Amino acid sequence: MPIKELSIDLETYCEVDLRKSGVYRYAEDDSFEILLLAVSVDNEPVTVYDLTKEELPDEILQALVDDTIIKWAFNASFERICLSNWLNKHHPELLSEGFLSPNSWRCSMVWSAYLGLPLSLEGVGTVLKLKNQKLKEGGDLIRYFCLPCKPTKVNGGRTRNFPNHAPDKWSAFIDYNKRDVEVELAIKEKLRNQPVPDFVWDEYHQDQIINDRGIGIDIDFVKAAIAIDGESKTKIQEELRELTGLENPNSVLQMISWLREHGVTTDSLDKKAVKELLKTVDDKTAQVLKLRQQAAKSSVSKYQAMMNCVCKDGRARGMFQFYGANRTGRWAGRLVQLQNLPQNHLPDLEEARELFKTGDLEATELFYDTQDTLSQLIRTAFVPNHSKKFIVCDFSAIEARVLSHIAGETWRSKVFEQGKDIYCMSASQMFGVPVEKHGQNSNLRQKGKIAELACIAEGELVLTNKGLVPIEQVSTKMKVWDGLNWVSHEGVIYKGKREVISYDGLTATPDHLVWIEGKSEPVPFGKAATSSSRLLQTGNGRRAIRLGKDHKPRETVESKDESLLCSHPMSEMSKYSMAKSEQSYQWEKQGLPSMLTTTSNSKMVRPTANRCKATMRKSKRQRLPQLRCQRHFIQVRKCHFCRSLPYREIWSSKEKYGNRPHRQQRSLRKRKSSIRYPYRKQSQQAGNCPKPLLAKILALHSECRHSKTQSGKKQRRNYSRCQISCTQQTKKLAYHQCEIRLYDIRNAGPHHRFTVSNKLVHNCGYGGAVGALKAMGAIDMGLGEQELQPLVDSWRQANPNIVLFWWDVDKAVKSAVKFQEQTETHGIQFTTSKGILFITLPSGRKLSYVKPKMGENKFGGESVTYEGSGTAKRWERLESYGPKFVENIIQAISRDILAYSMRQLSEFKIVGHVHDEVIIECEKDQSLEQIAMLMRKAPNWMPDINLRADGYECLFYQKD
Repeated sequence: MPIKELSIDLETYCEVDLRKSGVYRYAEDDSFEILLLAVSVDNEPVTVYDLTKEELPDEILQALVDDTIIKWAFNASFERICLSNWLNKHHPELLSEGFLSPNSWRCSMVWSAYLGLPLSLEGVGTVLKLKNQKLKEGGDLIRYFCLPCKPTKVNGGRTRNFPNHAPDKWSAFIDYNKRDVEVELAIKEKLRNQPVPDFVWDEYHQDQIINDRGIGIDIDFVKAAIAIDGESKTKIQEELRELTGLENPNSVLQMISWLREHGVTTDSLDKKAVKELLKTVDDKTAQVLKLRQQAAKSSVSKYQAMMNCVCKDGRARGMFQFYGANRTGRWAGRLVQLQNLPQNHLPDLEEARELFKTGDLEATELFYDTQDTLSQLIRTAFVPNHSKKFIVCDFSAIEARVLSHIAGETWRSKVFEQGKDIYCMSASQMFGVPVEKHGQNSNLRQKGKIAELACIAEGELVLTNKGLVPIEQVSTKMKVWDGLNWVSHEGVIYKGKREVISYDGLTATPDHLVWIEGKSEPVPFGKAATSSSRLLQTGNGRRAIRLGKDHKPRETVESKDESLLCSHPMSEMSKYSMAKSEQSYQWEKQGLPSMLTTTSNSKMVRPTANRCKATMRKSKRQRLPQLRCQRHFIQVRKCHFCRSLPYREIWSSKEKYGNRPHRQQRSLRKRKSSIRYPYRKQSQQAGNCPKPLLAKILALHSECRHSKTQSGKKQRRNYSRCQISCTQQTKKLAYHQCEIRLYDIRNAGPHHRFTVSNKLVHNCGYGGAVGALKAMGAIDMGLGEQELQPLVDSWRQANPNIVLFWWDVDKAVKSAVKFQEQTETHGIQFTTSKGILFITLPSGRKLSYVKPKMGENKFGGESVTYEGSGTAKRWERLESYGPKFVENIIQAISRDILAYSMRQLSEFKIVGHVHDEVIIECEKDQSLEQIAMLMRKAPNWMPDINLRADGYECLFYQKD
């Protein structure tokens, strides 16, 4: 039966350090050889061939070079390149080209990465909980047989260990090699229901071709740069020793100690810290700091990295890892790290390059800062073949274009279509004035640029330490009440217009999280309304209410023995006034504070209150007219706004918490009402004519009574088909929807919540605020600390659709995880299957998040967590949220556009690529415009996006 596929794993020996050189330089070394080859034919049991003493069967040799037979391996590029060099050396007749064609190879590491799994065989086996795991003793065996050994008296001075030196270890090594293939087969079986799409394998094959092709290195220039760098650093070290007397000026601890002795205190000597220190230190200390900074410059180490990986033909290969960033699928840089090279700003780049190529340190020091110039010249070490040139072509603002297109931020898309400067137009949109790059209001362009690089409801009254403040007017100088303490926050965000509902005194969107009585976790506001749950009020349950004009709290108004207001929770806190409270003549309320003993209605928590010294004002508002009869009509004046009508204002007969002994439990009677608070003077209505209420809609509701909302155009008797209140009526009452401007407060304290309309609600999180701007260097770019928050707010107000996109994605992800249902927003699909959250992009490619579940973030709010590789490269549970998912989505779509463009450019010799840039080695008569035109072509899965690609030609790589 003909072979259909092979699963392969190799064990090799070479004197070259694989981690530094990469597989291409490693496998071409004269000392390289294959020790063991484990193979499974068509998923049958594994066979191990010991190539130190036996030959490979002809059928295996033929299968290796047959492109119709699929070859599988974990990190398949290692096996493919090693086998290519081995075949060239031992069976050159079987290989017509330098490397085995990648088209018949599949990589189970890429498959694992596509599904969000680790990039190591051991890691994947652990996460998938395979029955047979990779053998842990493999590391010691590899060090023994695969690396040179140090000659000692014990080993007879040998520099390499052979099988006969430790037969038991060699037998264990064969078992180790066999187990690796068994684990790979188990991974394939485990993942068989979630295959990698064919077009992604096509991208992988093109990636392998680019890596095989490599990019030219100017070896003479690199050697000269390394020599100058060594000589320069030796000279700097000697000068530092003379200035400081330190034995090792490179030592951070020694240098910090020396600085302390000279009156300079610092905990760090990084670039940013040194920049700040140079502003204040004396001349000698400044000279020391500058010299030490030059000596510590590590970017020039990339010259040595080039020499480590350059092959015999002068080309560096294997610098790109396909799916190296598995949350987005972007490529990762390897070896020289082309994605992370210093920029060049020298006006005479070619002249500087030629001077440094001479290797003359004295000459270079006459014209240049040696270390800085060496850093800027790193890119120029990459060169095309003789008689060829580079064409470097990149997308303009690719991620910004994708974000604007997906979010539907049309003004930004028009800017791109018209070819205008997005930073200028962003600043113009934010500040409402024309901005030109080198003209009118050009100083605002920098702010627009910073805001572009980084980026929730309307206004009920928020309880702040300055009093009750409309949410849109809350500033970062104010602290908000989180039910326990006054807490700081990161400002208010505008979220555009959406439909809201009003219930229990609060107006918000149905999906906004609120706290309800009897529940420790927040629930959606809509769910709370439809279930007739009582929203949790702050100030009850032995919690002190704090007032005042500044952040200093008022004295606690409760004692340790008596709960607040004698154990009866405070019923509500009105927007404008609070009904009078007074002592009972029958018994004294020990917990009633003096601030509640005024003789008439009083304003509470007003901005004008000055701690405890403000005089309480008597309310002059009109009272709600008494209801005489069930069918008695009330005149209602409609107007352009609406607000909720609290139970307090219609004196509902429904039993509820109150601050008086009888708790208002008496029911309504026909004719003249006898409802009154005990021990309180009842005001009498002057006449029987109804007084108008300023409300768009009036909802009157009382348990076990008729209820109906009536419009003035359809005045008739109460709804006769339902004689009692029910849940459905509650739903109708709660879900009166209207569309208003929405805001939210970001990151309000450690519990992520604040008080609005006397109700405790969850706030929004994150979204790229001041912290993000700082991380991106906003301070270093000339902005003051006080400018950052207004800049963030201005950007978000100018880009409401992008902000909405963040939280639409957040909602879609949470629904997919919580309810295991497929959701969609902005053409992106979200679904959870087989323990993985999949985000399907417009291209059809999927982003994968392993073992997603709902959790609680550090602020006490709801979040989505999943397993992945963290910043320390450990497999751990990670937390994410709307804006971060959006960041992954936008980067992933941008990556897909680059991959699409590279397929369009497959007839050209692509030698490198960096996120949004392609480097092509071509003939000198090749047209730049032809390449740019191909890159501007929009993919068929996003035909309406406006792409712009521009480039330049050069005889060595550079940043234009």
